Amino acid sequence: MDRQVDKLKHQGHVIIHVAEKSIAEELGLKPGDRVLSLNGKTIIDVFDFHFWQLSEQLILAVLTAEEELIEFDIEKDADEGLGLSFSDDMLGDCRTCHNNCVFCFIDQLPEGMRSSLYVKDDDLRMSFLNGNYVTLTNMPDQELDRLIAYRLSPMNISVHTTDPDLRRLMMRHKQAGDLMRRLRRIAKAGLSINAQIVLCPGLNDGSALEKTLADLVSLGPSLGSVAVVPVGLTRFRRQKKLYPLIPVNQQVARDTLAIINKWQSRQLESSGSRTIFAADELYLTAGEPLPSIEAYEDFPQLENGIGMSVRTLDQIKRDIESVRTQTLKAQQKGQSAHPVILVTGTAFAPLLGDTAAQIRSRLNIPVSAAAIKNDALGHTITVSGLLTGSDIISQMTDILSKLRRETGQAGSLVLPSNLLRAGTETLLDNLTAADISRQLNVSVEVCAADGRGLVDTICRLAGRIVYDEASDAVTLSGPEGESDHE
Repeated sequence: MDRQVDKLKHQGHVIIHVAEKSIAEELGLKPGDRVLSLNGKTIIDVFDFHFWQLSEQLILAVLTAEEELIEFDIEKDADEGLGLSFSDDMLGDCRTCHNNCVFCFIDQLPEGMRSSLYVKDDDLRMSFLNGNYVTLTNMPDQELDRLIAYRLSPMNISVHTTDPDLRRLMMRHKQAGDLMRRLRRIAKAGLSINAQIVLCPGLNDGSALEKTLADLVSLGPSLGSVAVVPVGLTRFRRQKKLYPLIPVNQQVARDTLAIINKWQSRQLESSGSRTIFAADELYLTAGEPLPSIEAYEDFPQLENGIGMSVRTLDQIKRDIESVRTQTLKAQQKGQSAHPVILVTGTAFAPLLGDTAAQIRSRLNIPVSAAAIKNDALGHTITVSGLLTGSDIISQMTDILSKLRRETGQAGSLVLPSNLLRAGTETLLDNLTAADISRQLNVSVEVCAADGRGLVDTICRLAGRIVYDEASDAVTLSGPEGESDHE
């Protein structure tokens, strides 16, 4: 028995929380106990546990923290959970990527950035939980069938191309060419698919993109959306002797948008949805205006940069109007405005600069946009989310010095939240917002990457207002926190 217990101590999943008034609490389970199986079956991951626990009859095998092996015979209502949480949300290791994609961004990174950036995951389970995209090359058919049986939808798939030979070349994985068979299996089950295409000029653009879109559209109503995003290339590719790729230039961007516009029109006529969307970067690179906010429908691929610029600018425009009359009250009190500088990448800088001009004009707030070039990764990386703290510090030093000379104030920096790792204040190079503040000797605020958050932050930092629509209350607040009320 002791040998069996010793073996079991390394199996199963450790409980970290037992919900009050739950079945698990009634059974006397507690944090530190280890769940070994349900109905005699080994629990692979959180999906197994959550679905299996909903049966009316369960045999729950547990090894207690005191190393006592107990089997509970449970009768309960259908769909009633046990009330357990575990130390590992996945109840198992994340499946890593065994592709060797020619466009892999992780392969292009220099050393010394935050450790999480170097993790290559390709796990469909994590995709469902967190929204990231997977290739389907790193899982056997039986695993795909298991997740299909659990009705995980939508499934977010990194497609890139549907041509088998081209996909094998681009992903350098022998199973990469088997994509359409697997997509049809998902579609046949009635599950929704969101597809991603990383556009690499000379490989999967032009006629190859046409074929890919035609194949994806053939999946019918199960195709929820398609995002076409330009490949990101850092300055380290040649040094690392990676596959020779070229960036998306203006002509490639324009040609790609022409293809996407054509397919959008077809899809809109046949299904009532555009289905296929281009990343904001493609419009900015092409020098073409961004579509209307209505053209993004319900923003199915916002996390892929599809429509984020349009939605943010639309929110800012509406919020400027909503706070303008309230700002006038602050102006009548004679409060001096505090300079605010919005940090962004070079791609979005022209649009954010125009917006800053509107805010200056409409709200009389000295706000400006600072375009930070990506010296760390290369100037072909133009999005704000890949900026480093070092680049912000080095390029803002002169700007802030000039501001101090001209106004006598340092102002405040506003960083978009997409610069930071989720749940932290850490940028790509392990510097934090606090590090930037300390080295530049300026107040730094992280702002939600949306229009409402940006306008509220600007108004508050400028010492204008904080406006609560629910109570129709205006708080006149200075940058140091002093306030009074109207």
